[in-house]
Amino acid sequence: MNDARHTVEAAVKEPHDAGALDQAAALGMDALPPLAELLTKDQPIEMAERCEAVLKSVLAGLFAAPLPGPDARRVASFQQQIGLLFKYKSYAVKAASPLGYAVFLQNPGQGFSFQEHITHKVEVFHILQPHPGGFVFLCSLDEWNAAYEPDAFNAWLRGAPDARYERFRHPARPGDVFVIDRLRTVHTVMGCALEEFATVSTDMVNRLHDQNQGAAMPDFFTRDWTQERLLEIEPPESRREVLFGNRGAGELMIHPQRIRGGQVSRMACGAIRISWYGVSAGERTGLFGAQSAALSLFVTAGRGRIFLCDLEEARAAQPPALDVKKGDLLMVPPFAAYGFESAPGEPLQVSEHRLPHEVAFVTERQ
Repeated sequence: MNDARHTVEAAVKEPHDAGALDQAAALGMDALPPLAELLTKDQPIEMAERCEAVLKSVLAGLFAAPLPGPDARRVASFQQQIGLLFKYKSYAVKAASPLGYAVFLQNPGQGFSFQEHITHKVEVFHILQPHPGGFVFLCSLDEWNAAYEPDAFNAWLRGAPDARYERFRHPARPGDVFVIDRLRTVHTVMGCALEEFATVSTDMVNRLHDQNQGAAMPDFFTRDWTQERLLEIEPPESRREVLFGNRGAGELMIHPQRIRGGQVSRMACGAIRISWYGVSAGERTGLFGAQSAALSLFVTAGRGRIFLCDLEEARAAQPPALDVKKGDLLMVPPFAAYGFESAPGEPLQVSEHRLPHEVAFVTERQ
């Protein structure tokens, strides 16, 4: 264990040392316990993302071939133990999976900088709970350049009327879904708790207006506060995509489909596949296949069990499962089978983020 800890810590200290990353990845399952110790500490974003990079190198190696069921459940239990990774910013806590799923807890009236992606990245924002006045801002880069004046824009952010910017403001409602899938799209979300489904978990943006520059970190941003806040959020009862730009105009309802034991709402956005599962109290779904994708499963309501097994174990009448409750995050390796069962009297709701292996483990450089 001490040798594994030393190897992992060396890779974290030297994030650009490919040799150190390779040595950590070569540990395989033995890298998970020391990583769990590091990933459950409050720490600056830079250190959290160094640990995340080492974890992704380890997982990329583990997921290169189908895992036996016991190993798949060990990986899932590891992710359940550490939960979402907490990254503290002045305006929000980002509670993230290493594979592109996150819940942002923004302060009232605060949010992302006004930004555009500098490399291709797909993001899907799902509004969970907006604070009063919460909104999403969307326009093209050409529209931004034609309208942007720093002093006037700052005045608008403070509440001054300005039609040039107001036309790009979308009041946020629970269940609103926004898809950012093209370059040269200026966007932000302000004053909301939201889910983000993305192709990568780190920022690769050009900040066109950064109202957060120099802002202090709130003292109450801690692991305990974040965990409590996550448990307070209730998933929306319905969802709709708010269309803009190349995706059209208006709204498109995301209708749930009936499945054994409940229902599921699905979206496909580039490489990302999103599913929101609702399992009726005391019911059980069938098994689903991960195929060649890596999945993040976040329990947003209720409690129950998540079946997780290899294809041989899937033939059993009662496949192996892990007990889960609201706030748990599990990772499903490629080629595993999985399904859901809710507890009696308590419906289970789960958000699923699915990425192809080659996208989930792309090497990121900032």
